[in-house]
Amino acid sequence: MAVKVQTTKRGDPHELRNIFLQYASTEVDGEHYMTPEDFVQRYLGLYNDPNSNPKIVQLLAGVADQTKDGKCQRNFWADYYSSSYPF
Repeated sequence: MAVKVQTTKRGDPHELRNIFLQYASTEVDGEHYMTPEDFVQRYLGLYNDPNSNPKIVQLLAGVADQTKDGKCQRNFWADYYSSSYPF
């Protein structure tokens, strides 16, 4: 009995850039960023209730905010998602 292995292909960088820009609401010196709200609420679709605790949104966004400056940068986002999920 042969085992079937399903592989995940790398995401297309151009397509990933377009997806990122769709959700990024901040631009500083020509570089686009996702705010914690962009990443958690708009992209992931979590904690959208008006009574949601903003500290939880900040905590969850910290996963994607490697520099801890309140911005999710495209290079981290694209690297993570291109290696983890098919697009």
